[in-house]
Amino acid sequence: MQSIGFTTPRSNGYIDWSEAYSRVENYFFSLRIKDKLLLSQLVAKILLRTAHQLLETPDASPSRLAVKEAHREVQKWFNKVLSAAGMDQENISPKGRLALFLSDLPNLWQSEFLHDGPWPEPFLQDIRDSYLRTGPVFQKSIMKPRAIDLGPVSAIADDAWRVFARWPVLYTIAVWTIYICTLGLIGYLTH
Repeated sequence: MQSIGFTTPRSNGYIDWSEAYSRVENYFFSLRIKDKLLLSQLVAKILLRTAHQLLETPDASPSRLAVKEAHREVQKWFNKVLSAAGMDQENISPKGRLALFLSDLPNLWQSEFLHDGPWPEPFLQDIRDSYLRTGPVFQKSIMKPRAIDLGPVSAIADDAWRVFARWPVLYTIAVWTIYICTLGLIGYLTH
């Protein structure tokens, strides 16, 4: 078994290294990696690579570099696994994550996550099957507009508006009648 092998470099950015650890750990939690030992090893591996990158760019933030490195590492692993499974590598990041969850890799194949091949055939078959299910099956369809039937009330209202449109005087009389009746009703109820 491999030792963890990462100690925080001496620097003024100890808090940022703690944040980097937390962010990378949360990223792997989001991928449903729950085994504490595996999680610690993966985080240490990412932080060690980040520490090497910081030697080249000392002004960079360890937490940002660590998260980028974690994404890059997962992406590279997806590429390797999917090519070993004989799959195309189009839209690999979202489809790979979806395949990861559909194959229930976090529960069944956690020991294979971010490890180099060769991988067991049942693992590759699960990835292959779930990766094929991630994409939608498109079918061409034609949508034609249909009339909406709102029932008898809308038919009566439509007829009334057509009558009012033909005879604007009738419309004016109807509006004033409703207005005067409403005022009369309010006056009657308040006295």
